[in-house]
Amino acid sequence: MRIIDGHSHMYQTAASIENLKKSVREIEAFDVDLLLKRLDEIGVSLIQTMPQSMARIMGAWLGSNALSADIQRCAPARIISFAAAEPLDQKDHLNKAELKELEEAVTVDGLKGLLLTPPYGRYYSNDRRIYPFYEKAIELHIPIYFHHSAQFGSPSLCPLKYCQITLLDDLTIDFPELRFNVEHMGYPWTEELLCIMARSPNVYTDIAMFIDPYIGYGRRLSLSRSLSMAREYRVLDRVFYGSDYVGENVDEYCSLLQREVSYIKEGLNKDFEAQGYEPLTKQEIEGLLAGNVLKLWQEKLDS
Repeated sequence: MRIIDGHSHMYQTAASIENLKKSVREIEAFDVDLLLKRLDEIGVSLIQTMPQSMARIMGAWLGSNALSADIQRCAPARIISFAAAEPLDQKDHLNKAELKELEEAVTVDGLKGLLLTPPYGRYYSNDRRIYPFYEKAIELHIPIYFHHSAQFGSPSLCPLKYCQITLLDDLTIDFPELRFNVEHMGYPWTEELLCIMARSPNVYTDIAMFIDPYIGYGRRLSLSRSLSMAREYRVLDRVFYGSDYVGENVDEYCSLLQREVSYIKEGLNKDFEAQGYEPLTKQEIEGLLAGNVLKLWQEKLDS
């Protein structure tokens, strides 16, 4: 059974804008061979990693686009890297500099997608000022990941008014060809998201932070209920696994993967049955662990 981590920030850590890491040489004890060896031991064939721009409000990033590209260059057959951006600048104008950086990150450095995090940047995803980023994603044939859900920690970190799932509905209308993933099943607006997915075939979601996260709290019973709803809405084939790991520790990362994948294989259906839901089939579990995210990525992987 193939296993893919479809959502992580592996090797991407927080730093101020002045101190961003831009090369794997700046990561202490970086050893991609050790990472690949550990991934082989637990049967993980492919991982995704991405930076996160929080420059507009916090003056910081997780990683950087340059680092993301360098990580992918180390093992392009095993690591898929995305870019990140803040689509509005400090003056609330379209961030033309980061729009240009995105294009270069994809066309020159080969990055495979884009992460946008509206609540961290205090903007709405349906703000027409940032539509050029969606137009560019379509032009470049890349998917977008949205952090569009609640987050643990300080309320000021992730104000919920910027996370409302219905804001994304405008994108499915204005950009029906745009492929995007809504992280964390859009929690707590999961059923609203599933409704959008039911009529918008280019919208996906992941289950990151639902099982045994490295920070915060898992929501296993919510996961069973949400996946059962996804099946009822006939969109389960667009739901996929992601760890959402942030850090540089190979042992910590792979231990997390091993725990969560083991749960999906061996424990998830027990929670389904305990709540009276029909268990997932082998095919549905295989989709959750690998097949579904490949459909989201495939166009870019083939290019």
